[in-house]
Amino acid sequence: MAICPFCLTDMLSGRSCTVGALHFAGRRFALPPVGRHPHDVLAAGRCGDCGVERGGLHHLGCDLQACPRCRGQLLSCGCRFDEDGDVGDEEDAGIHDLGAPLGVDGNGLLTTQRSVGGIDVVVHHADIPDSDITERHGIRVTTALRTAIDLAPELEPGDLRAMVDDFLGRGLFTLAEAWERLGRPDMEGYAGAEIMRRLLDDRRGS
Repeated sequence: MAICPFCLTDMLSGRSCTVGALHFAGRRFALPPVGRHPHDVLAAGRCGDCGVERGGLHHLGCDLQACPRCRGQLLSCGCRFDEDGDVGDEEDAGIHDLGAPLGVDGNGLLTTQRSVGGIDVVVHHADIPDSDITERHGIRVTTALRTAIDLAPELEPGDLRAMVDDFLGRGLFTLAEAWERLGRPDMEGYAGAEIMRRLLDDRRGS
């Protein structure tokens, strides 16, 4: 059995990986599904290298994975993505790639590790709309609601409930605002959103 380190499924029998995009200078490049690129070699409806079904996403590192930027072979095309730790001038700002393997968080988002000013941080690569961004003391951060949604899979249920109750109590968002955000298309199938819906359902009934 060969387990994908990103989606944690058996690569020979899994339907699809969960890594759906890479990023270059903050721009998102969607990874093409299996069978959509001329270089794809299929065997019995599956990728001939990583075993994913036609229409699924290659496991990252697959020999047949096409680069979403230049459309060549990802392993040999030479394109460098944000996830590769190619930080360039960021070194002058004290930001350094730690050379750690890529990971996936509880929402299925790709993560990398970096050192910022000597502090080790985990970078979550996500496409976040402007409506989920605010500013605190001159620093761009996610809103309290988006923060709660993103952290939901990583926290114990009691800790998440306490955090959400605190946010609601301080007026950082309302139940109506939460339900409106959770109802948008990009939250469909998002793990944190599913957990938040269950939590708010329970809270509404209490």
